[in-house]
Amino acid sequence: MLSRTAPAVPVAPDRPVRSAADVLVLADRLFQWANARAWAGPDPYDGLTGPLGRLAVHRVLRQALLQAVKRSPADLRPALGIRPLRTATATGCAAGACARLSASPVWRERALRLGRWTAAEQLSGRYAGLWRYEFDVQTRWSYYPASVPNLVATTFCADGCLDSGTLGDEAAGTLARGLLAHLHNGEFFTYTPTSGVLVHNANLMGAALAARLARTTPLPAALADRLADAARRAVEVSLAGQRPDGSWPYGPGPGLDWVDGFHTGYVLLRLDQAATLLGMDVRAPLERGVDHYLRHLFDGPLPRYFAGARTRRDPNNDATAVRMAAWAAERGFTGTGFAREVLAAVAGRYPGLGTGTGTSGRNSALWESPRWSAAPLLDALTALHTVLPE
Repeated sequence: MLSRTAPAVPVAPDRPVRSAADVLVLADRLFQWANARAWAGPDPYDGLTGPLGRLAVHRVLRQALLQAVKRSPADLRPALGIRPLRTATATGCAAGACARLSASPVWRERALRLGRWTAAEQLSGRYAGLWRYEFDVQTRWSYYPASVPNLVATTFCADGCLDSGTLGDEAAGTLARGLLAHLHNGEFFTYTPTSGVLVHNANLMGAALAARLARTTPLPAALADRLADAARRAVEVSLAGQRPDGSWPYGPGPGLDWVDGFHTGYVLLRLDQAATLLGMDVRAPLERGVDHYLRHLFDGPLPRYFAGARTRRDPNNDATAVRMAAWAAERGFTGTGFAREVLAAVAGRYPGLGTGTGTSGRNSALWESPRWSAAPLLDALTALHTVLPE
């Protein structure tokens, strides 16, 4: 077991997180907050959905507008005509989070409702079976419009539907065929149908989803074998991309060599999931990866955004850190105490928890995002609930 210790920071002055019951209270509070908004709100990448977005026809203009909306301390969305969004990625992630607690009829009903919302957004036509973002995206390395599916959205949505039991056998088969036809290039899983760039977290998301479909859904044997073979090759590609220090860059090549917390979390979680389903022994690379993650992407219990850099608060990165601390405890890499400390250290900024002063005046819209904040934190809280003593 890798050891991590840090001073506990209470969620509230008189209510530290000690037990699963404490975490369940926070999870219910967060769900109620997001549900009251119908899981709609701002998104870090919604800057191109307003009228100005339709005028930004050049890559530089698109990226400038998107980043200005994302990073502005004041919320520019009302002035720019950007409306709140309910994304399938958020409801899919939240559906899976609620499904962990489905022994409770209340949480089961929540999982079913969110899963049905998500399943209704599964694409038909050319990209049948997959999911997309509801907004155009321009990154430093890629542009993809809202009409095109992507692997991250597809994975979160598919997992949420499978977890909640809202994806039928026919839809699962369509998903499996679409995954292989449009998001796999014969060597690894690609972020979008038109991308040839290897992105390790997306590749391993695709591998984990393909392995899950192959091993846990009633597919024709030939299709299941193709999925398992593709998943195994994809895992081997990303294992070969692990650096000697245990880290994974976002991707190989110039401009993609950074290491950050939430993408590293995705890599570790999905590598473990895919390898378990495929019967692959990845304990050694997982141990190296976890060691690097805990040493370089935390400052005590506070998550770092970039490896070795100063702490920088981001709701998705913080939520993923809680999720990964729960996973590390479940897998025996750390104790549950570290997961409680990470949650206590970050909880005060989330408006849905009502445990602190929030983020007034510091880009509070980012912390109110269903996809980037509430859904991943709900996923982290329900995962932590399952590993803490009652």
